[in-house]
Amino acid sequence: MSSDNLSWLFEDFRRQVPDVRGLIVFSADGLPTSSSGMPEDEADALAALGASINSMVARASAHTGSGGVRGTLIESDEAFLMLSQVAERTGLLVVVPASADLELAATAVEELVSQVGSHLATPARR
Repeated sequence: MSSDNLSWLFEDFRRQVPDVRGLIVFSADGLPTSSSGMPEDEADALAALGASINSMVARASAHTGSGGVRGTLIESDEAFLMLSQVAERTGLLVVVPASADLELAATAVEELVSQVGSHLATPARR
């Protein structure tokens, strides 16, 4: 998994949200395509988790007729996990500590997705 081509994007996000613990861009099948701020094995596990959660939330939304899902927030004792569908077949998971400015982090995620989400799309398999 290489983060070289997205390092500028991750650095910019870290300037906006200095206490971010990690970012992962992942494919819909749960494979990390890029990450920053965490060991590779942790990124692998969180990418799989993020893809599963995005899939379940999309199905729940379809069953309730509530439209497309823009994001999912998971709150734990020590951290927030923020999930977004950034492009077709591609998701973003951001981990921030519970002490973080959640509004700032959410705004930065929204800006990231709106500005470059389409460029992060995972190509279809052949």
